Amino acid sequence: MEEKGKQAGKRLLAVGDIHGRFDRFQEVWKAVHFRPGKDEVVFLGDYTDRGRQNVPMMKWVIAHQGQPGMTFLRGNHDAMYLDAAAQTESDLGGAITYDIPACDAQMLWRGNGGEETYLEIQELEDPLAFHRAWLAAIRQMPLSCQKEWRGQTYFFSHGSIDPHAPLTRQQKDDLLWSRVLAVQPEQYEGEAVLVMGHTPVQLIGYPPVPQILDGRHVILMDTGSFLPKGRVSCMELATYAIWQSRTTP
Repeated sequence: MEEKGKQAGKRLLAVGDIHGRFDRFQEVWKAVHFRPGKDEVVFLGDYTDRGRQNVPMMKWVIAHQGQPGMTFLRGNHDAMYLDAAAQTESDLGGAITYDIPACDAQMLWRGNGGEETYLEIQELEDPLAFHRAWLAAIRQMPLSCQKEWRGQTYFFSHGSIDPHAPLTRQQKDDLLWSRVLAVQPEQYEGEAVLVMGHTPVQLIGYPPVPQILDGRHVILMDTGSFLPKGRVSCMELATYAIWQSRTTP
């Protein structure tokens, strides 16, 4: 475990993309020592796909969703699962559908790491019931959230935002899919601190640690959890303390 910082007072935490690496997530979560009723944590989405421990991660989210101090945002992979729901339900033994958009959506999801998730669900004793439970969890996940902490406003989303639009008027596709401010953080001129996932920092030229950009107004939390030397990362936003999984296979 790679860790910086120590516990002190109430903490506002952010957890980057996990992508089915439940082992790496658990390593980080145990080190963070989250304290219900005292700490707050925002998960930035993309809990599944690409990794090989998707079902354990999904079960963990379902078990913790709605608990005090925990916010689970929707990522683009979670949104792809939702879009593919009708066809996936049919394949798992539910109502039969021949809806072409649903078939296309499922092909998009499974071709972008969802195949691993789908195969894990298939192996369960009651895959259809689990599929529906995960759908219900995704539907409860907001696209963004905002928190006031120690006099600073923090805006959380999985993807980037439209830097030319108010935070209250952001579009779904930007919040889920955009990488604009990951690549060009200088476009943002707001006062709120943006905390984002979605874009692995390694793929845009940074080392695998959360990046604090644009005069500390843009924070990138995706440290490539599914990559060979990737990590799951958590940051305490007020102090920039970081907890990361080890770079093990």
